[in-house]
Amino acid sequence: MMKVLFVCIHNTCRSVMAETIFNTIAKKWIAESAGVERAEKIDETAKRLLEEEGFAVKKKKPRTIDKIDLEDYDLIIAVCEESCVSIPSKPVERWYIKNPAGKSEEDYKKVLDDIKCRVKKLLEEIE
Repeated sequence: MMKVLFVCIHNTCRSVMAETIFNTIAKKWIAESAGVERAEKIDETAKRLLEEEGFAVKKKKPRTIDKIDLEDYDLIIAVCEESCVSIPSKPVERWYIKNPAGKSEEDYKKVLDDIKCRVKKLLEEIE
């Protein structure tokens, strides 16, 4: 099975959204996610909005890219617009999605909708 890794700063919101949506829709691929910096817990607003839309969030806690072998992945996508530029790996696709953390629920919903569209488009291209 082919594997994709979604990366953002803390692996608490955007990358978790992408991983969750991808794994719900994908047939031939599996997704995981990680962050470039350590964090303690998954963003509660992101988790709640995903669940309200029928997506089961299986990730229990954030992890960092230094805990995984990046060579295990067929595709790596940085979903952040911040400094995720230092991913020491093969070519990285970049989505440049704004971080909704600390902003309104409407901002979270816009990010979730954006990620849903991008994941669906990606799956159309690779599956």
